[in-house]
Amino acid sequence: MARGLRVQLGLIGVACAHVFEAGLYAAGFEVGQAFGLGSFKEVDAPMTFMDTFYFSLVNYTSLGLGDIYPTGHLRFIAGAESLNGFLLISCSAAFLFMLMKKQSPQNNGN
Repeated sequence: MARGLRVQLGLIGVACAHVFEAGLYAAGFEVGQAFGLGSFKEVDAPMTFMDTFYFSLVNYTSLGLGDIYPTGHLRFIAGAESLNGFLLISCSAAFLFMLMKKQSPQNNGN
């Protein structure tokens, strides 16, 4: 495999995995709302799935901007998502570092 291609594929794979997981949490928030576990407070019009997905991505990356926030028991899911996102992003950084270390010239590309 060409030098650096493994790292690029790893980065794309990790990014897709994180977006997919945030999407799973967004679906969980939608199911939670459907079962009456809570809702979201926001400024403008009613929430769409894209708004929920946006909240999930912001929460997963631990940014927590606060323009949309959950109420009720959805707050617990949001906290769990933030912790899980932090842990998985940290693991991904270690994984990518390992791939880059294997690609360094002193390891002869192994």
